[in-house]
Amino acid sequence: MALNDAPVESSVSRRDIETRFLPDRLRQFLSIDASDRDELLSLMRFRLRSMHPLVMYRLLALSIAVIIIGSNLHAGTSLSSEWQFILIASIHIVLSAVVAPWLLRRTDAINYLAIALDCAICVLLLSVTFGWSGPFWLYSISAVFWPAHRLSLKGALIAVSMFDLMVLLTNASSIRAAVDDGFGGDLVARMLTVYVVAGAISLTTQASAKMRLLAAESERNRIARDLHDGVGKTMGGISMEARSLEHWIDRDPNEAQRRAHIVARISERAANDVREVIRGLRRSEATDYLFPSIQTIVDAWSIEHSISVGLQHNGPDRHISILLHAEIIRMLTELLTNVGRHAGASNVWVRVTLSTAGATLAVRDDGHGFVVESVDPWADDGHFGLMGTRERVLLLGGRFQLVSSPSTGTEVTIDVPLAARAERAVTALR
Repeated sequence: MALNDAPVESSVSRRDIETRFLPDRLRQFLSIDASDRDELLSLMRFRLRSMHPLVMYRLLALSIAVIIIGSNLHAGTSLSSEWQFILIASIHIVLSAVVAPWLLRRTDAINYLAIALDCAICVLLLSVTFGWSGPFWLYSISAVFWPAHRLSLKGALIAVSMFDLMVLLTNASSIRAAVDDGFGGDLVARMLTVYVVAGAISLTTQASAKMRLLAAESERNRIARDLHDGVGKTMGGISMEARSLEHWIDRDPNEAQRRAHIVARISERAANDVREVIRGLRRSEATDYLFPSIQTIVDAWSIEHSISVGLQHNGPDRHISILLHAEIIRMLTELLTNVGRHAGASNVWVRVTLSTAGATLAVRDDGHGFVVESVDPWADDGHFGLMGTRERVLLLGGRFQLVSSPSTGTEVTIDVPLAARAERAVTALR
């Protein structure tokens, strides 16, 4: 065979494949920059996380119904014959997304009216399709979500009873036929399942409300401890020094002047402590994962002080309790503030480790260092933040370790259990 008769291999580029086979929307998504694509995906994830649970469930239930209808798993249905019911359910989901957040701010009477109307829509959709044995059964039981979420457990069970009664009344003929065919047990099981679903939602909602209440109480205790440990002790120092000024003014004016400077410095420290408490109230790290919150604080501190900070994460990041999250962030802020004010460091290293048992925070610097035995919370030596941090660790049932010596820098290591002492005490009272 001649050389020019050899078969020529056809090469199809990735762009050709995308142009021929991919939909326009998907092709546009793949063609954008990686950073824009990541931002878009992050926005989509945020939208999903912020979506109301009722809307999320209804989207999932409608998707299941569409799959059942489209795959012919339910006899006598097809997408072309059931499209109007799918459209009605889609409009219902959109209305749910709009109305559900609005109902939280309305009176009980308006909520009862909305629950009754929502239940009627779900039962009507169920009755005009294939009843309790059709593909829209999972969607219809979403009618119990809002009463289970909004009312008490007793109210939720009453709402479920009304829902089951409406289903029985509007599907009497199909239910009678199911019983005659020997499927009465399946019907009873489905009806009872609705009670289980509503009860689980109601109990979960009540537990979440109690957790938010405990979190708010823990946050109030944290603020009180911040004021007591920081501002309270500092103001006590100011009061003692101010009372001694009158004595030293007549006896030794130079000593009085020196003590006046001390009062000014302690007052400035008190003002900084108040600003830190206010800044802590405005932050929202307690709803986030721990590692990103620490990364943000370290980056901001490094830029503000022009000091290089090496940050090391160990272990998988996970949600931890609001109390422990806030305390770790507060202790890290105190330690970095202490380094920035007094260490004279060129480099700082921060290490954070999360495990199933606890969390470890270590902050090391290459600054001046000091004699550990000389640390005094009331002395004007700049180590007040270390004493406050140590007290926080002890209150959490953890371990505080301080290693330092002149000219070798300082390292503080903190180990705290994931179940803080305050939380364990609350749990023990139940």
